[in-house]
Amino acid sequence: MRLISWINRMYDNYPRLKQVTSLFAVNIVIIPISIVSNIFITRFLGPVAFGDFKFLFYVFSLGMVLFTFGFYQAGNRAIVLNSDKEKTRELYGSVLVILSGLFLVMFIFLFAYAFIDNNIAEKGLRSILVMLIPFSWIFLLTNYFEVLFQADNRISLLAKSRLYPKLLFFVATLVLYLAFGEYSGNRLKIIWILFLAAHIIGFGYIILKIKPSFRNLRLRLNEIIHYNKTYGFNVYIGTLFNVAMASLSGLLISYFGVNNAGVGFYGLALTIAEPLNFIPNVIATTHYKDFASKKSIDKRLTKVTIGVSLIALIVCWILVGPFIRIFYGTEFTPVIYLTFIASTGVIFNGMGDYYNRFLGAHGEGKALRNSAILVGIVIFICNFTLIPFFGQDGAVVTRIISGVSYFGCMYWYYRKLSNTLKEQKTESPELTEKQPA
Repeated sequence: MRLISWINRMYDNYPRLKQVTSLFAVNIVIIPISIVSNIFITRFLGPVAFGDFKFLFYVFSLGMVLFTFGFYQAGNRAIVLNSDKEKTRELYGSVLVILSGLFLVMFIFLFAYAFIDNNIAEKGLRSILVMLIPFSWIFLLTNYFEVLFQADNRISLLAKSRLYPKLLFFVATLVLYLAFGEYSGNRLKIIWILFLAAHIIGFGYIILKIKPSFRNLRLRLNEIIHYNKTYGFNVYIGTLFNVAMASLSGLLISYFGVNNAGVGFYGLALTIAEPLNFIPNVIATTHYKDFASKKSIDKRLTKVTIGVSLIALIVCWILVGPFIRIFYGTEFTPVIYLTFIASTGVIFNGMGDYYNRFLGAHGEGKALRNSAILVGIVIFICNFTLIPFFGQDGAVVTRIISGVSYFGCMYWYYRKLSNTLKEQKTESPELTEKQPA
């Protein structure tokens, strides 16, 4: 009874607890869904073809970073400073229009890349890449949901946008593995068709739920362009150096390898380790809008975040060995030690994201840009000094070095901003930023 009473008091006194719990629960559910889906895929494809799948995935992930130009973050800034629901729907619609233009730019560049790059031809992936490019907008839409739903505090929809495509893909891969285990055609193409279908159906539902409005389109576009100049593009420039370089790690393994098996091992290790990033990410995401009015992050919240993250890391280390041997087989044993290394980097990266959300909520675009540029330079140096000689091993070591660098930058800028906010006698200009007419 005391426990139930304590939980009720927590819900009453901590309004974001329910959101934290729901989003964290979804991310916990996603972990086994993604891992089991990968089990089906790896058994259906084998190490090399699975590596081909991950390589193509990294190509589109890199495109998703390169061709946003800061407009999502600009939309994020416009929404976080807005309290009018109808205007928010108009902002969703205007960013969706911008997304269409971004897709056209990405389409042209990826199509050219497919025919220019020799590695694509050598690995026999040109035809399937050309087939996938017209559907690459789903990657842009993934980022659209992630960035805008945080600003609008649409945590339920954010959770669904993460869960539904993965759940549909899981069901599809299960049916494929059980019913078409002896399929002799192009297995990689079948997997990609299922991946695209799952995301199109899942994302279609989410778009219907947000009901984007296209009224006052020119006005909203001008507003987003304004925020892109003052905030979004700064974040984008930093992202080019940070996230783009991180995405490049998986691709470089392919360019310095005989086949893409190492890409698959690296990608699988990240798939297992990446959920550790959910803990600080979920907590910070659900507090994003609240951070905008705070001078610092509650120390108790930080202690809980660190504690739960470390417990999860230890559990990961204990379980990864038996798990890989039982469900993936001896062909994938290199994933075990790769996961040990990658998971440490993921923890540091997650805590960096934790402080990143606070800085983003205060419109500290230049701080995010500068940090990302520095971390990007670190990743660039590590990528081209470690991966050519050590392949996937060099890539996971790069993950640790970049994670520590990212966390250090974010924490330094957080402390600097927090001290400034506490010293101010009047309300910070970032908190009273006026929206353009």
